[in-house]
Amino acid sequence: MRATVEAVIVAAGFGSRLQPMTPGGEIIKPLTCVGGVPLLKRVLDKCGQAGLDKVHIVVGHMADELTARIKEWEVQPAVEFIYNPRYELSNGVSLHCGALRCSGPFVLLMSDHLFQLQNLTGLLQRGLQGDSAVLAVDSKVQEVFDLADATLVLCDGDRVLKIGKHLTDYNSVDTGMFLMSGDVATILATLIEEKGDASISDVMTRFIEEDKMGAFDVGDGVWQDVDDPDMLIQAERLVGDGVFDK
Repeated sequence: MRATVEAVIVAAGFGSRLQPMTPGGEIIKPLTCVGGVPLLKRVLDKCGQAGLDKVHIVVGHMADELTARIKEWEVQPAVEFIYNPRYELSNGVSLHCGALRCSGPFVLLMSDHLFQLQNLTGLLQRGLQGDSAVLAVDSKVQEVFDLADATLVLCDGDRVLKIGKHLTDYNSVDTGMFLMSGDVATILATLIEEKGDASISDVMTRFIEEDKMGAFDVGDGVWQDVDDPDMLIQAERLVGDGVFDK
């Protein structure tokens, strides 16, 4: 019998950079539609196609409204909702909430990233191989839609050496998809206790320092962050071309 495969999806933030798309209203970013389908619904569908058993969705901003909408959807993985009362803090706090509920290694996904199925299945096939975490990276740097907004990564083979928004020496970008061990919950607990806050980048930096941060190149796989109106337009183009149906 195979081990249960779980995912954590961080969906607790404000989505402030997409707010101009809804003047006079307040956006729930994971419910933003691309090609007529909410972003988070597309992510959950990919989880089902990849054979994941359970998805822990960490909610915060407008949690009741978001949870009610998700419950209306027909999705294949079992879904658990986890409320992060400190959702105004960095995303590592939401990750910690989700990691505590996982029974073993898990996939971390963003609620605003579209991706081809092969990116996720390839990461799962790669596995941890002794690492504490593995980041799905894209070495097709010249094809990234908005490189100035991307989190940059320097890799050496399957090792992540550096990660950050302002690297001058890099050869890949962060696609917002990780495979993680239970170590992440312990490290985040320590960081949050010490600083009162923690980001996902903080714990990745710790793993890099310990040489426990692996890399998986998505190769010709396509993905798209949807963080502002221009990225939303680009995502609409890709969906219209059927890119994410593959």
